[in-house]
Amino acid sequence: MAGGERSAAAPSSPAAVAAAAAVADLERLSRFDPVDVEGPAAAAASAAERLGRTDLVHRARLLQADLLRRRGDVAEAGRRAQDIQRWAAEHDSRHLLARSHYVLTAVLQELGDLSLALEHAVRAVDLLADDVDAEVHIDHHARLADCLGLSGDAVAARERYDHVLRRAEEIGDVHRQLLVLNNRAYCETVAGAFEDALGWSTALQQLAARAGVPLRVGQLDTVGRALVGLGRLDEAETAMLPGLRPEALDASLDGDAGADFLLTLGEVRRRRGALDAAQATLDECVRRCETHGLTSIRVRARREQAELHAAGGDFRAAFEEHKRYSDELMELQSAERDARARTLQAMYETTEARRQTRRYRELSLRDPLTGLYNRRYVDDQLPGLLAQAAAGTTAVTVALLDLDHFKAVNDTWSHDVGDRVLRTVAELLQEAGAAAGPGSFVARMGGEEFLLVLVEDDEGATRRLEELRRTVRAHPWAGLTGHLPVTASIGAAGTAGRTDVTPPEVLGRADAHLYLAKRAGRDRVVTDTA
Repeated sequence: MAGGERSAAAPSSPAAVAAAAAVADLERLSRFDPVDVEGPAAAAASAAERLGRTDLVHRARLLQADLLRRRGDVAEAGRRAQDIQRWAAEHDSRHLLARSHYVLTAVLQELGDLSLALEHAVRAVDLLADDVDAEVHIDHHARLADCLGLSGDAVAARERYDHVLRRAEEIGDVHRQLLVLNNRAYCETVAGAFEDALGWSTALQQLAARAGVPLRVGQLDTVGRALVGLGRLDEAETAMLPGLRPEALDASLDGDAGADFLLTLGEVRRRRGALDAAQATLDECVRRCETHGLTSIRVRARREQAELHAAGGDFRAAFEEHKRYSDELMELQSAERDARARTLQAMYETTEARRQTRRYRELSLRDPLTGLYNRRYVDDQLPGLLAQAAAGTTAVTVALLDLDHFKAVNDTWSHDVGDRVLRTVAELLQEAGAAAGPGSFVARMGGEEFLLVLVEDDEGATRRLEELRRTVRAHPWAGLTGHLPVTASIGAAGTAGRTDVTPPEVLGRADAHLYLAKRAGRDRVVTDTA
């Protein structure tokens, strides 16, 4: 060993032993523990610095970095963790390397990069010593389980959750047991395994009741989501009601002042038909969003407000609110991608930073749900293609596709099922776009509306769009939507014989043809000639 690690192995003074114990105690604290670690972590770092224990200084500063992350300063947290990791690698400090990987896992989860977060989570576990404190062992393995579950590897996640739950039970750590049960139930909802999610969320409720620990709003939200996934709306509302206490909402550990919980509860009440209660709940959610600057939850609240208007029969208000939702969602996605690129640049001053920045700039042009291009990409690419068409060097057909009666899917099954339908349709569209000429692309314009830009003549494009319409209708949807069919109406406009085509003009014609397809009975293609 070298540097700080060598001093850790050498005979220690009572002060050094006390400093090491203080840092180890802080590392064992659960994130659900009410103890504030900010002051103790700063004091531990100062004491270790006076003793010349650089390894302990860095361990304490990692705790401070994780506090920064939890308060929203992800860029600075990542930068500090990276610096500490470099020092740990140079000085062969295995424990410090494990802890830096642990913090970087959470940073990258915040940034939405699950694949890289998973890499760090694996290293954080692999580098742990066999005799590490049980609490630290549980935390590292639990974070790996979270990454596995969110990445779609449900089998591996369940094995890890089983392991950490047993360890937490062995040491009698109720806070960690609650953490594991909550995260496991949440990952099961993400996987669509709502029966399993309900089982784990029920275990969460039972443990909290036995221990006399009130569930926090994030945990109540998990319980509610599991019940909503099973269509048990009355039970979902009853389970979530304790979270309406002001002290519970204001104590949210997720930094959202309970707004996300209120959004779920508002949906439950709306789907139960309690529209006045749903509106009051949503109003409080929006108030908290605006007070605390919770932009992403505020955007999702617009979608729920549109659903509420529709449930009350005010379809014009629903349409206008949904338009605002779509516009703000696109703006939010672009802003988030740009922010992630800036954050990664602040974290890394290396080639890796430049690679990740390019990656996130590319992601800023993608719809996160379907992986298709978004409106920003359309605005970048369509003018150039139309200019080539006007010059006579190529032929372009622009088509708008809208799913028929899509709201019925969301209302009957859930938005999760609706999202799965949208992703499947996106795959069918990508296949159609890939078969067209070079330069063709597919984009999601918002909601259930898609854009196909086909670089081929009118006849070939019309034939391809008809094939696409039939493919969408013939897809085996029953496993997702039951008795509800999934069909598409398509309106298309071409550039043949035109020299003054602009994006607004061609999109306007395509939209008019889409309207005609809807009026003519849906599930059909309307073009310039048909």
